Amino acid sequence: MEKKTFTFKLSDEGYYELLKYMPYFRKVYFFGIIGVVVISAGLFLSLYNSFQESTSTSSQLIFAHILQVMFPALLAFGISLVVLLVFYLYFRFRINVFLKKSARRLREKYQPANDEEYMIVFHQDQDAFLLGDQQHRIGQNLKVVSTSRHLLFYDGEGKFQNKFYMPKHGDKEHEEDVAYIADYLEKSSEVQYKVK
Repeated sequence: MEKKTFTFKLSDEGYYELLKYMPYFRKVYFFGIIGVVVISAGLFLSLYNSFQESTSTSSQLIFAHILQVMFPALLAFGISLVVLLVFYLYFRFRINVFLKKSARRLREKYQPANDEEYMIVFHQDQDAFLLGDQQHRIGQNLKVVSTSRHLLFYDGEGKFQNKFYMPKHGDKEHEEDVAYIADYLEKSSEVQYKVK
């Protein structure tokens, strides 16, 4: 096989998944989560110190002393845990909204005129993909992520790397061709292939 042609309708869901698993955004997400945890830990320590200073340490009873140490710690932990949860949910919400808007913009940018189907041609002898009507070539530094619904392709590094996706579902011929491409790329030593 030297050449396979894939045609399909572009979708917001496909681009959303493409952006979600993009290495750049995975790093942003990871560092965002670390930031939320660090903020929560700092808040815990600050609250604990504030609560410790406000409690009286004049009592000599061991039980009272343990209660004076434990109560501020538990209170500070509870408050910082609630703040951590709120920050985490807000961060996830903002990332999802951003990814959905970006996915819609990408679909509109690459959607062929008159709502025609998008075309990708794979040349096995050249290990390259030709995308769309302009036949943009991708294939030098390819990373592929396989999900349950799509094959996601990333070429290059950073925020502005070339990227495209291919749905796994379609007619029987399309699904067989996608399975063949996935198998071929997974066995290729020049492609980084991951299954999610």
